[in-house]
Order: sequence, then C-alpha cells, then structure tokens
Amino acid sequence: MCQQSVGLLQRGLDDAGIATVSLTLVPEITAMVSPSLSCFVAMPFGLSLGDVGDTATHEAIVEAALHEAERDHPAGTIVPLPFAWTRDDLRARQLRKESL
Repeated sequence: MCQQSVGLLQRGLDDAGIATVSLTLVPEITAMVSPSLSCFVAMPFGLSLGDVGDTATHEAIVEAALHEAERDHPAGTIVPLPFAWTRDDLRARQLRKESL
C-alpha cells in the first residue's frame, strides 16, 4: 500500500477516534496527507522493518513505533526512528533475483 493511501486511511481512523501510528519511508509524501502520527525509518522499499529474517530489528522498530504512540505528539508529527539501512547491496540482490 502506498504512503499516501496509508496516511489517508489513518486520518479516517483518527477522525473516528481510533488512535493510529504508521511507518513511513518517505516522510515528504506522508507530510502531504498529515496523518496524526508517523514514524520515519530509513529503510529501502520492501524492507521497511529491516532485512529478511532480522527478527530483532523487526521487533525493535515495531516496539519503537508503539512507544511513540503512547507519547503525546501534535497532529501531523513525523518522528524519525534510529534505524537505517547501512548496506549497499540492494542492486546485487536484485541482479541475483533476476538471474533465477
């Protein structure tokens, strides 16, 4: 689901009184739809919670986002989380995938 669709859905849930938090990979797009609360993670598309099989990072990102949901933030806040993709191997991964 695209960043804008999630943000618009989130706004609808917020308006209905259901608290929400979302993850974003592109905060500039998320800011345009202004959901109540989003957390930015600097990960590549398709790996928003980290690398495949990296359960510790997956859980840490979800826990960090839920922790932010417990705090007071002004509507439209985008909180940068301290997680980032550090390897430069995505092109090599894609080339291996295409050759299969």
